[in-house]
Formats: sequence, structure tokens, C-alpha cells
Amino acid sequence: MLRFFLTTSLIALAAPGLADTITGQAKVDTVTIYPGLATVSRLVILDLPAGSHEIIVPDLPQSLSTEGLRLSAPAGVQIGAVNLAYDRLPVTPDQSSPAIVAAKEEVERLEEVLRERDAEIAAIRLRVQAAEEQIAFLQSLSQASAGQTLTTSSIADIQALAQMVGTETLAVREAAFAAEQEAQAALRAREDDVEALEDAKKALAALMAPESDGAVLTFTVNAVEAGEVVIDVSTLEGFANWSPVYDMHLTTGDDAALDIDRAVVVSQATGQDWLDVQLILSTARPGEQIAPSGVWAPLRRIISEEALKREEGEMLLMADEAMPMNRSLAGMAEAIMPAPAMTAQADFSGATVTYIYPGRVDIRNGVEDLRLPLDTLALEADVWAEAAPSRDSIAYRMAEFTNTTDEILLPGQALIFADGTMIGFSELPLLAAGADTEMGFGPLDGLRLTRATPRRSEGDAGVFTSNNQLVEQAEISVENLTGQDWRVLLRDAIPYSEQDDLEVEFSASPSVTRRNPEGQRGILEWDLDVAAGATQDVSLEYKLTWPEGYLLR
Repeated sequence: MLRFFLTTSLIALAAPGLADTITGQAKVDTVTIYPGLATVSRLVILDLPAGSHEIIVPDLPQSLSTEGLRLSAPAGVQIGAVNLAYDRLPVTPDQSSPAIVAAKEEVERLEEVLRERDAEIAAIRLRVQAAEEQIAFLQSLSQASAGQTLTTSSIADIQALAQMVGTETLAVREAAFAAEQEAQAALRAREDDVEALEDAKKALAALMAPESDGAVLTFTVNAVEAGEVVIDVSTLEGFANWSPVYDMHLTTGDDAALDIDRAVVVSQATGQDWLDVQLILSTARPGEQIAPSGVWAPLRRIISEEALKREEGEMLLMADEAMPMNRSLAGMAEAIMPAPAMTAQADFSGATVTYIYPGRVDIRNGVEDLRLPLDTLALEADVWAEAAPSRDSIAYRMAEFTNTTDEILLPGQALIFADGTMIGFSELPLLAAGADTEMGFGPLDGLRLTRATPRRSEGDAGVFTSNNQLVEQAEISVENLTGQDWRVLLRDAIPYSEQDDLEVEFSASPSVTRRNPEGQRGILEWDLDVAAGATQDVSLEYKLTWPEGYLLR
């Protein structure tokens, strides 16, 4: 990856030299996520004396781009030259920052703890060594005394000597054992002390010299007055995304309603954790085209028919000569070229919406599909059953609802529930404030559909006297076994014609409610009320008539 070092002179400082160099830590404060990228605002809090200073900010992500880097300071503070380095990262020269001082003190404290621990272990080992020497003395004493006692003393004296040596040896061995256990415990504690010291040294090293795979920001400032200064470092970073998701709970019956639980799914791989940040979600698309495409006029020319025939002949000859090579290349391309990738595209129809997530959140680097809840919307719903007996054997639950909120509902994946039962997944379309939409909410297995054609005749079958007619009759039934009354929208179709000589006639019982709804030619609709346990029958017949000497296609 191409790395470069950029120095941007923002404001020339009037001071002839820098007073000191200060290291500051940048903490992520606010993140605004767009489709595919994010604007990250980091705050650098500094306690500055009056005058000019060089500020070093280490531990920034390596993927930072200079194009989106912006610094801002409060009134009374001027920002000068700004450098962003990826390679040859400088060692932090500032040895007096509170973080470095605290890290040094912790290393020194743990080194002293380790020294005391080693002295403690050495003292315990001396006790063990003394006990071992005491045992050796008792053993040598018992051997010398036993030889003398055997020649000058009675059996009672020998027993007394043995008891004394045994008792003293046992006491000394118990003391040696206790000291050894104490030494082992101290050694185990020493391992923890060593690990704590190594961690403290690593923490200090991280403050003194940033990791080699990060980025370091340096800039100059001039403070008119001494005091605390907050520098806002804003960067544009890729590998971040968000999308809305919904849980849609439909309740049917007399008081039909729809509750929509809204949430967002967030992912980021910017190279740094975002901890305790304010999250802003935007539908703006700064990474896409921002101006209309150009328009070019086509160049047209004329050519004589003779010249055209010559060109066509020459092209055919060249194609014949190149055919074997083309076949070979085509075979190779088919073998090595992968299938084209399918890319999902989101269309917000020019609408830009910004959401400020309530509270502060943690979004770690590399996270995928972190789900954050938003709120719950309560909407009224119009619920009915929709039936297409020519294609389906059961009806389906449908609902129409209006976005009564004051904001746009963005398109996103929706998990569908009906009367407390999970139905499956669907997609909520873009829904502007005040707009309405229809969505399916799963099958109704208790609303059974049948469609039979008891008579289908063409004129030459003998039923009719002419051979220029086609008649089809359909018997449709809707049987309600759900235990609940349903309004059913029944939909069927008949042929339609765009020729005056091909006539289409139909009849239905009961009569159709709508013909050609929303301009859909040939579609018929019935509004039926089917009570629980009841069956509604519909008869449909259509006839096509055309002049003799023509064939129906």
C-alpha cells in the first residue's frame, strides 16, 4: 500500500521558535457513519502554557488518509504546520506527561516489589539450609553417642538417647518442610510480580515509542493564554457501515395493529476500537457520484452501398480466419474468468436522514453486525386475506399501514411476526412520512382454495356449431377453517385482446368488484366476507370469439 508523508501548512506561526514538545492522546469522541465510510472525531485535551508548542499525537490507525484530515481549535489557539507520518515513527520526546510519569513510577514500584520478594525467598532458603545442617549434626551426634553408650551405659540410656535424637530431628524436619512450602509460595507469587513488571514495561514503552504499524500526527500550536485546550482531530475513514433492521409484529382481529421494533446493525474495521463514543448514523453518500454525467453527441456518417458491401465482405473474411483463435480464447476465458459478483444497491431516492443514537456506545475494531436498538413504532393496520386460486392452494395474510411518524422509514430487512408467531423475513421498502404500503405477513393454512375447470371447449369439439370460439368455465371456492372471520380479496385472470376482431366476453357470479385494477389488464378481483367455517363459491366463465379463417394464439 502506498504510504506518503504529508506536511500541510495551515497557519504560519509568528513565534520564531518552539517553546516545548508535548505528547497528547487522541480519544475517539463522535463517529458519524455513512454507507461504506465514517467521519471520526477525536479530542486531544492539552494543558498548554502560553506560547508556541509542538504537539505529538501517537497511536492513530495506520489506515488514516490525509485527504479527510481536519484540525480545529478554540478561539485564542492557532494551529500551524500539520504532519501525518506512517513510517519512521518518531520516539516520543516528552518525558513529563502524566501518563509517562505514572507508567515510570509503576515500573519502579514493581521492581522494588520484585527485589523485596527475592530477599524474602533468600531468607526462607537460609532457614531451610540451617534446618538441614541441624539435622546433619543430630545424625552425627547420635552415631558418636550411640557407640559410647553401648559400652558404658544401660539399655535405658540408649533408649533415652534415641528418643531425644528422634524428637529433635522430627521438629527440625517439620521446620524445614514448613520453610520449603513458604519458599514455594513466594516463588509462585514472584511469577506474578515478574508478569506485572513486564506488562508495566510494555505500557511505558508504548507511551515512549508508538507501535510501528500505526500513524503519528504532529502539529504546532500557538496559545495566547495558558490553560486547557481541546483540539478536535477529524478524519475520514473507510471500512464502516450501517443498515436498519426491523422486527414487525402484526396483530389481527378487530383491533388490528402493527408494532415495529427498529434497530441498526453497525460494522467497522478501521483499525481502532471506538469506546464510549457518540454515534451518528447518516444516509448521505459522500463516496458516490456528486454531479450529473456528461452528454456527448453521436457522430453519424454516410457510406455508399458499394463501399458498405466491400466492408462487410472484408469483415466476414477476417471473422472466418480468426474463428479458430476466437474459439480457443473463448474456452480459456471461460475456464479462468470467475462469475460476475452480485452487488446489492440501496436507493434512498435522494432523501438524507441523520439519526443520533441515544447514549454512548462501544464499537470495537473488526466487529460485524453489532445490533443497537432504536425504538418501537405503534401503527394502525388494515388486515385482510389475499387469494390467487389459479396459483396457490391457500390464502395469504396481508396488511396495509401508513407511516404516521414525522420521519422516513429507511429500507431494510424485516423479521415478520403475526399474532405472536414468527413468519419469516421480508424487506421494508423506503416509506416517506405519511406514505402507506402493503406487506405480506405469511400463509393462512386454514383458508383453502380450489379452482376447477369442468368444461373447456373449442368449437371443433362439437359443443359449439362454429370453430371460431373458445369457452372456459372455472369454479372457485374459498373454505375458511381458521376459526376467524376473514375479508378475502380474491384475484383471478381472463385473457385480454388488443385486436378488434378478437372479442372477449365474461360473466361471473357473484359479480366482480374490480376489473383491470391499477391498469392490470385481464385481472378480476372480488371482495368477499368469508365467515369462520363457511365456504364461498365463485363461478367464472369467459368466451373468446374471432372471425373464420383465423387461428387463436
